[in-house]
Amino acid sequence: MISHAKTALEQALIDGPSFQDFATLLEIKELVARLETNMSKGRERYELEELGASAGTSRRILRRAAHEWPSDVSVEHQDVILSALERLSSNSDRRDEIYQQGAEAARETSVKHTHEFVKKLVREENEHLAKDPFEAYHQRRFRLRSQDEHGGCSFHGYAPAKTAALLKALLDRAFHSEEGKEQQPRNVEQRNLDAFDQVLQWASSDRIVTTGHASLVVSVHDSDTFDWRTKFGTNVGIDLNLFDLANLSGDRISDYIVVHEQNGAVKNLVTAERTANFLIRIALLARDFVCQHPGCAEPASRCDAHHIVPWSRGGPTSINNLGFLCRKHHRRNDDSHVGQHMDIDDGIPWWINKNGTPKRNNSPGAKRAGGRKRDPD
Repeated sequence: MISHAKTALEQALIDGPSFQDFATLLEIKELVARLETNMSKGRERYELEELGASAGTSRRILRRAAHEWPSDVSVEHQDVILSALERLSSNSDRRDEIYQQGAEAARETSVKHTHEFVKKLVREENEHLAKDPFEAYHQRRFRLRSQDEHGGCSFHGYAPAKTAALLKALLDRAFHSEEGKEQQPRNVEQRNLDAFDQVLQWASSDRIVTTGHASLVVSVHDSDTFDWRTKFGTNVGIDLNLFDLANLSGDRISDYIVVHEQNGAVKNLVTAERTANFLIRIALLARDFVCQHPGCAEPASRCDAHHIVPWSRGGPTSINNLGFLCRKHHRRNDDSHVGQHMDIDDGIPWWINKNGTPKRNNSPGAKRAGGRKRDPD
């Protein structure tokens, strides 16, 4: 039967494939992944490698074969969930629970963001089991190597959450500051390095006191338990604890703490002097945290503040007419509201699909926002 399927696919390649069959081809890919997984149960890795599978492919297949796999979780989601779980402490008894949370996330969001979510759950569990709550701080390091044969230098290191959050806030701001300028074609890693260069230029120049170079927003609920294990979400996707917050005091980048009441409304905004539009953006960062397209978890620091009613048609720049969309989903938004678009109802952003059906973003990142943390959805 499988040989017949192979022959049919080979013939389709000869006849000339049609894009109309692309969705069917993806379904076939999923079926192949499940077949190879079932075939490999009880086998050794060398047996798969002898048949032509690479070491990495063999390892992924056997990892799948050793675990449960719900029918509505794709192979790519399954692989990233199991990959993240490999770093879970052997002392943890929550492996199955974390897997189920990852599988639930897989039904709502992308492979990338599912991977990030499960890694976060694993990290939190490992931190919970750790004897030293400041292990990440003790492991901090940075090394700048000497020049290589091309004249450049490589560097690497490890940053605790506080340092990483500050750096990411600055990098995201610098990443966007170059948009619109004429540049030679660059890949994402080159753009990240150029952003890092911009951050260094800011550091060597006079700091902007009233508006800062970037914004790190911390979202806190007045019902949160304040101990060293409590994690507070930020707009850059890096969680901070009380130790991190204490070490941020006095930094002009990060003097924004938004306090929410139990229903998610903004109760208090602690900030330095800013313009009205800037304050609105800070409240927006705290309310949404991520792109509001269903399933997306791109951090708000890399999103556009989208006007629901376009500014060109008199739409106000207010919290009830704004929502975050990443560049990819911003391009999909139809400002005429005829096609798919963002809308807002009672302060809650919704995405209206091409059939007119509203859906809220239920990705793990979206649910961590201050405006959603106590939301029953």
